[in-house]
Amino acid sequence: MFKILLATKNKGKIKEIKEIFSDLPVALVEIPETDTDEVEEDGISYFENALKKAKYYALKYNLPALADDSGLEIKVLNGVPGIYSSRFLGKDTSFDKKMAEILHILDGVEDRRARFYCVAVLYDPKSNKYFTAEGKCDGEILKELHKKEGFGYDPIFKPTGYDKSFSELGVEIKNQISHRRKAFEKMKAIIQEEFLGGDAIEIKINGKKLDADKYVYDVFESVILALLGTLKDIPEIRKVEITIEKNNGKE
Repeated sequence: MFKILLATKNKGKIKEIKEIFSDLPVALVEIPETDTDEVEEDGISYFENALKKAKYYALKYNLPALADDSGLEIKVLNGVPGIYSSRFLGKDTSFDKKMAEILHILDGVEDRRARFYCVAVLYDPKSNKYFTAEGKCDGEILKELHKKEGFGYDPIFKPTGYDKSFSELGVEIKNQISHRRKAFEKMKAIIQEEFLGGDAIEIKINGKKLDADKYVYDVFESVILALLGTLKDIPEIRKVEITIEKNNGKE
């Protein structure tokens, strides 16, 4: 099965991504708990930060790695905290304090429009290529916490069209409308097309179509090319047939 490394140590984010990718035939691998490396997110955009994380862990573990960077953008604050959302007031400052400060800044402000924005990047060390997708969720900042439990700024953000905060809506609804959901839904389509073969790959064995992803196809292609390479200098051979039989349940 095709493996993708999740280039994050945030358990809340990992859970969210796994739920979004639950119907995709890939194995999502987590960074080992013994890995204490930290990638400094010093880029000037969501994309730069996401690519930096994805590339670092992809090269370290020799696996395609998926990372994202996201943030809360508040209209009257010109997009602040934006790419600094996780580091707003300091990296080690709790989200309770971050949210309290935002509510304080917006005290008495009528225009409370905001949005969550996400950029996801998948970096493949084998091809040295990256793929990117983005998503957003428009809404507004509430005037107080609505259900303290939640991920990040969820308790103070109400998405457009709903009367509850992200925290109150729950994971199932949030994962249908969130910025991360939209970005990763686009990324799923990219993975399907670029790594799992999309709808274009067709392998037939003894006349019967075999369901297979791109990596299975690549294996067959490698075997066939190796075989042809071995037989190319034998002039007596004009035709090669490959037959696969199953014996006692084994191929």
